[in-house]
Amino acid sequence: MAKKPILDRPRDSIIKRPLQTEAEEPSRTEDYDGSGLPKYLGEVMLVEERRRRLNLFVVLMFIHLEPKKNPRLGHRQSATTPRRVLLDTGADFNLISDEAHTELDLNKQPYNGRVHSIGGYTDLSSTVVLQWHFRSYRSEADQSSPSYRAPFYVLPPESEAKFDCILGRPWIEENWDEFIALVELNRRKESSQ
Repeated sequence: MAKKPILDRPRDSIIKRPLQTEAEEPSRTEDYDGSGLPKYLGEVMLVEERRRRLNLFVVLMFIHLEPKKNPRLGHRQSATTPRRVLLDTGADFNLISDEAHTELDLNKQPYNGRVHSIGGYTDLSSTVVLQWHFRSYRSEADQSSPSYRAPFYVLPPESEAKFDCILGRPWIEENWDEFIALVELNRRKESSQ
């Protein structure tokens, strides 16, 4: 039988014992001698920290949905939905996944084009204009977040998008201060954890 590492939870490390097999059940009380030191001299490997590192270039955008008329109130009520967006300085345009587009139920316009990336080519068949805002990062309570509007190309259903949306270089260059503020906010969150 193959040797299996045991997770030593109090010290967050893995201890490999030379003679341990998969069938053996580790005993926490038998692992230590009277002095508090481990009985077994094995190879100790530190486990990488369990928490995931925050990607500084992934933020939440709040997409404004089409206003829907509320019959009880007699007026149109607008709503937003949060979506994960990658701020990608290497992308030449904005993209939205087919899944996110379908969930949002937005009107799309026909488009015929092709995206070239490191993984090859992807054919695009539609585009949609989104309006969105980011969560306010300003300390002043009376300042609301600015709203943005830009076209997004809809990825085909077979593409395996890792994000709901990608904001590309043109938007980033046009809104440089906002881009820096969003990345800096993520950096502060990362360092405070």
